[in-house]
Amino acid sequence: MSGTASVTLYAGCAAISAAWTVLVLLVGRGAAARPPAVAGAVAALWAAAVAAMPENPLNGIAGLAEVARGATWLAVLLLLCRRLAAPGGAALLRGLGALGLGVTALALASLLPGAASPQGYGTALTLARPALALLVVLVAENLYRNAPEEARWHVVLPCIALGGLAAFDLVLYADAALSGAFSDVLIDSRAVLTVLAVPLLAIAAVRDRRTSHEPPVSRQLVFHGATLLTAGTFLLGAGIVGEALHRLGGPWARAAQVGLLAGAVMTLAVAVSARSVRSRLRRLVVDHFFRDRYDYRREWLRCVATLSAPDAEASAEIRAIRAVADPADSPAGVLLLRDPGEPPSGAPALCWAGSWNGPSAPLALPAGHALALALRDGAWVARPGAGEFQELRSLYGPIWLAVPLTHHREGLLGVVLLSPPRAPFVPDGETFDLLRALGREVAMFLAERRAAQRAADAERIQAYAGRFAFVAHDVKTVATQLNLLLANAEANIADPEFQRDMLLTVRSSAARIGALIARLRAPDEGRAPSAALIRPVDRLRRLLAARPGPVLLEADDMEEVQVAMSAEAFDAAVTHLLDNAVEASPPGREVAVRLRREGEIILVDIVDRGTGMSAAFLRDVLFRPLASSKPDGNGIGAWQARELLRRAGGDLVARSMPGVGTTMRMSLPLAATAPQAAAVTAAAKRELAGAGAELCP
Repeated sequence: MSGTASVTLYAGCAAISAAWTVLVLLVGRGAAARPPAVAGAVAALWAAAVAAMPENPLNGIAGLAEVARGATWLAVLLLLCRRLAAPGGAALLRGLGALGLGVTALALASLLPGAASPQGYGTALTLARPALALLVVLVAENLYRNAPEEARWHVVLPCIALGGLAAFDLVLYADAALSGAFSDVLIDSRAVLTVLAVPLLAIAAVRDRRTSHEPPVSRQLVFHGATLLTAGTFLLGAGIVGEALHRLGGPWARAAQVGLLAGAVMTLAVAVSARSVRSRLRRLVVDHFFRDRYDYRREWLRCVATLSAPDAEASAEIRAIRAVADPADSPAGVLLLRDPGEPPSGAPALCWAGSWNGPSAPLALPAGHALALALRDGAWVARPGAGEFQELRSLYGPIWLAVPLTHHREGLLGVVLLSPPRAPFVPDGETFDLLRALGREVAMFLAERRAAQRAADAERIQAYAGRFAFVAHDVKTVATQLNLLLANAEANIADPEFQRDMLLTVRSSAARIGALIARLRAPDEGRAPSAALIRPVDRLRRLLAARPGPVLLEADDMEEVQVAMSAEAFDAAVTHLLDNAVEASPPGREVAVRLRREGEIILVDIVDRGTGMSAAFLRDVLFRPLASSKPDGNGIGAWQARELLRRAGGDLVARSMPGVGTTMRMSLPLAATAPQAAAVTAAAKRELAGAGAELCP
């Protein structure tokens, strides 16, 4: 009896073997990959032949494929022997090759009709196929035993795979010789063992480091292909067990079979979704197909994507930890950073800055701690021993690696403590080099964030200083009013009307000082909202009425014109410019204030007949804060006036000629067209730049 075979098992065996063979051909270009690929291909052809003739798995086409399989495996092992043989071993290899050809010829002859004995066993032709399997076992065993110690790495997997399958063939034929019939279970088991052995051939094809190279496919393709093959093998094994339960019979067999298959699918789904399982598969299978452990392009892009993610997704500290932890397959980490105020020189004191998937325990390591010394000024990735850094382990759990964050200018900026990886492996020089490079990138990221934070703080301080300068200038005006009040008080203190005016002045000064203090706290208080509208002509009349000295207002048909600016800001800007114009004008010469409308803008020209300013002074000094040509000046007035106007969407430009006078032009957009302020301001600047001396009286 020749026995029968399972179509499902052998068809699955053929598909999986063919898939592994294609994978070997894709990733294993070169002489080292061809023999394992050929061995896997003939195994796939043999399994397909058996699946095509399940009722006669040992004769006909299936028998011919079995003989071809055994002869090919023998040739593959002899080729490996030739690569590792000593100079005097060529004759022995030729002898084994000749013996293999003879046994193969006898095995082929045993497939001819009438070649076997009536009982089917015992003749030389019938024993040819077991002899071929025995020869494969002997060559595999001798190849492994006689290979040099440094070469066994390359031959151990082919010897186990091919020698093991040939040894099982011997078991099949020995059982048939003893029982008088071939066992269906053993015949089906050959398909299962082939599925388990072919991946060893694939790994052997890319394991030979003497012919290592980069495969022409991506790691993702290899990973997903290996995942599918492993999942298929697992489901095939579950199917075998289910088929065995079905054949046992009984009322519970069918339910047990269905439950087993459902459980297998659920187990597979859980395994595929678990990162630890994927990591172990990558370590056990995928990494063997590549010369380098890491895909540096993918790791670089992942690092950039992690660090550039928005803060709403994860904090900068968490992103910094993940940028180092993900390439090392670490599930957790802790970030320790140097105090920003600490100088870069010397041993740094490290403080806890963040934790990812771990406890958040504040910690401060003093300068000169053993951890900082182990990093060797940031040039070394530390791998703590079992008894080292116990205080850190007690707070943050197991520590696998300590990766330094080294900045080219600030030195050791911090350190990332990584937990053990999901799939354990021994880090090598390639791992340390990658982590050091990533540590430098993360250090630059954190240093840039610190620099940006310092710049933002400096900008806020500068803005506060600007507001304080405004307040200081206005306080000077209030102080001048109070000094004038005190100067007149001695002569007029008994006058009741003077007393009333004095109270009004003091009350107004106190209110103004309170408003100035409030402006320091609220930087946007001086900026008018869109609903705060004023009439410039009304504000100018009030200001000029309270001023001594000749000031002429020219404002025809401007009664209904409005601008969006707070009255306080408008008054402050005009007051500064009028004070300067009056001081610059000769005694008795009037200052002209001209209010007019041009298109969608309002222009306020304040013209004096003073000595004027040079072009260099206008360019370099006039609008620069804290720069003044007056002995008692603060250099704030013109700059403050321009800033107040710009906040309202306008601007301030100056035109002056030495010996002629100066024109300060304020431009503000009409309230209905405030969004057009930028275009309006540019037009005003161009007009004033081309006006020349005719603007001056």
